[in-house]
Amino acid sequence: MNRADSVLVKVFLYGLPIIAIFGVFSYSYNTGIIDHATGTAQFFNKLAGLLYAIWMTLSIVLSIRLMVSGPFRDQVLSRFTFIRERDEREVMLTGKATKTTFLTTLAILMFLFCLSCFQVSIYRVPPEKAVDGKTGFVTLGLTCNLLENSKQVGAHNDEFLKQNIFTYSGLPISSSAIILGLLIWQICSYNITMRRLTNKA
Repeated sequence: MNRADSVLVKVFLYGLPIIAIFGVFSYSYNTGIIDHATGTAQFFNKLAGLLYAIWMTLSIVLSIRLMVSGPFRDQVLSRFTFIRERDEREVMLTGKATKTTFLTTLAILMFLFCLSCFQVSIYRVPPEKAVDGKTGFVTLGLTCNLLENSKQVGAHNDEFLKQNIFTYSGLPISSSAIILGLLIWQICSYNITMRRLTNKA
């Protein structure tokens, strides 16, 4: 790892707690907990914006470097995931643990993809809207949107007459939460699998 890459990684890591502290400050400032009239608060709010911009730029540069540079990726991510290959035995165990983690992550992604595509709605309609004497309905749907679509405003008037019982139209968590969860899962899954294989060997 050259000096520039080493500095980039250190600034990224050491900047995390600083960004977290300024994040708490910005939240307090924007919600009015901290008085906006004071010059010190305004200065730190502007400083927080500047630090956010710098740290976000460094994060993007670091991510690109990790994608395009194999040696840099191996050195950095090996530290983040606690991968150690001191002999041939550990290299073999690392390969098995990596394969297990990849396959389980792939299974989770398939599961999440299915959940994001399925739509279920259970509802009742007024007696005057009954179909063949039935007022209860279950509708199933399948959707696959590659781009986020804004929800249409001004639904049909009949929609307001429905008594909704249960509706599922996709994952209730954000994409950021899913990505963060998968990152944590990758690290934990690898280390747990590696420990289990090491104890068996």
